[in-house]
Amino acid sequence: MIKKILTVLGLGLLLLITVILVNTFRKKPFPVVSEKIENRPFPDSAIAHMSGAVQIPTISISEYGAIDTAAFKAFGVFIEQSYPLVHQHLSKTLINEFSFVFEWKGKQAAMAPFIIMGHYDVVPVETSSLEEWKAPPFSGAVMDSCIWGRGSLDDKYGVICILEAAEALLRKGFTPQRTIYLCFGHDEELRGRSAAAVVQYLEQKKVRAEMVLDEGGQINVEKIKEVNRPVAVIGVAEKGYASFELSVHKEGSHSSIPDKETAIDILAAGLHRLRSNIPPAKITPPVREFLSRVSVSSDDFLLRAAGANMWLFEGVAKKIMSARPEGYAMIHTTIVPVILESGLKENIIPANAKAIINSRILPGETAQTVEDYMRHVIHDERVVIKNVSKAGSDPSTVTSITSAAFKRVESAIHKTVPNVLITPYLSVGATDSRYYRKISDGVVGFLPLTDSKGFHGVNERLPLRDLQRGINFFMTIMEEERQEFK
Repeated sequence: MIKKILTVLGLGLLLLITVILVNTFRKKPFPVVSEKIENRPFPDSAIAHMSGAVQIPTISISEYGAIDTAAFKAFGVFIEQSYPLVHQHLSKTLINEFSFVFEWKGKQAAMAPFIIMGHYDVVPVETSSLEEWKAPPFSGAVMDSCIWGRGSLDDKYGVICILEAAEALLRKGFTPQRTIYLCFGHDEELRGRSAAAVVQYLEQKKVRAEMVLDEGGQINVEKIKEVNRPVAVIGVAEKGYASFELSVHKEGSHSSIPDKETAIDILAAGLHRLRSNIPPAKITPPVREFLSRVSVSSDDFLLRAAGANMWLFEGVAKKIMSARPEGYAMIHTTIVPVILESGLKENIIPANAKAIINSRILPGETAQTVEDYMRHVIHDERVVIKNVSKAGSDPSTVTSITSAAFKRVESAIHKTVPNVLITPYLSVGATDSRYYRKISDGVVGFLPLTDSKGFHGVNERLPLRDLQRGINFFMTIMEEERQEFK
């Protein structure tokens, strides 16, 4: 009897190994696409314009505070002076005073338009970090083959590259086949209320876009080391966004006679339970495709085997991804404290303690499911949970990788990045493009930055080679009108 069981187990194991090997060898690496790389002239003015844009401190500080209107007006004057042909040939509309919509009329009015977008507001710089910057954060300094400063990546890079591309094409007398809208927001870092107003304006014009191209993915060389090729990730979906207030009220007292439990203790215990019980990992369709393309293109046989047999190795894939912050964010709904408030004086035990929690939500879940999850995990009615999102959003729909929008961006990447592997991607941050899904099924996110450094942090800088590549990329997007994208 035991011999028969062992025989059956042996045959089962042999069959399993055979299936794994067949699947592994049947899945071929994604091929290298041999496209001619466009080497366009790179005007010196582009460097000066990018540097000048960084020097204007268009800072979004708080949803509750006023912006420095002088800086935002100065940016409008700056782009008008820097891009005269854009302002001469394209109609310009201001939305909510500081967001721009440029309409570039195409030859074929019946063709669905493109929308190419970005934002020019930037996050503040922490005063405590100033000494860590190699150059002042609003200097726009050009050194070490980079342009340094806040916004050089996020997202004045996108805005300036788009305008440089349009200006260069207008200089050549180019007119697009279809109408192109260039949309630049001024409050994306404050959840993009003006983007919603721009979409409302475009809806009134009955615009239904074939493609909306925004920031989102980029080119990875250092972060995805399993593949000996650059990996360009195109955002096809976006996680949701919600913020919650957790508050506790308990009668305070003098610090010399503390109760066994204070409001701070109760809140801290709740936060500890929340951070110790993370939501379960889920591999969404865009991430599954990402894992498949990366793994089968790796030289590592075990990784290729795992990617070709996800039905067996999904748990291993989740564990590997969870070990890296970027991978963790792609497969988990994240719940993290970002603000803590309590106490007035060192000899007073406060009666109130409060925390603000930010959550980025996976497709298939909602802000309500996150709130229910937190309430279940904390399991303490003294911790009051309230959704305080002023401009929250549930996860977006997914743009198909067979859509004309995805194919067009894919083609433009092949024309600007040699030997590249292209894959869809779930954007973990929130962008203005989520509003545009009301008027397009082709919303995609990509900027041709390579392993960008300094996003929302110290020493944000833009390599000059990325500036040149970005201009080439957007010129290619604007010029191309090929049948295979249909």
